[in-house]
Amino acid sequence: MSTEKRLSADDLVDEIRSSLAMTTGWIPVLSGLDGPPGVSEGASLSEIAQALGEFADAAAILPAVAQQLCMASESVTAASEAEGATAYGHLGSAYAHVLQARRVASDDATRNGHDLRITDDRMKP
Repeated sequence: MSTEKRLSADDLVDEIRSSLAMTTGWIPVLSGLDGPPGVSEGASLSEIAQALGEFADAAAILPAVAQQLCMASESVTAASEAEGATAYGHLGSAYAHVLQARRVASDDATRNGHDLRITDDRMKP
């Protein structure tokens, strides 16, 4: 029997939001200085979905990462239009896409000989 605790809907939103945070999020760091600015600590679901879409379109974002961010944006949008378990399922999907984007970005950096370590939701050179 598993004793792992599932993340709540609020936890999922916080995790996604922290990946997009203006000063500490790994996604704004990945997109570089010319990329979108990220979101504030209290960003709404619609702001999060919009930011994910903007980062998916950013020039510095790898296509495979952009694809995951686009799917995360769509899932957050769906969550904002749903309730209860359906909204939770969409948030879980969005979180999974963000994690996959992070993995792809990290794997690419490793393959190309960069020493990028992702810790504490930040990418550090």
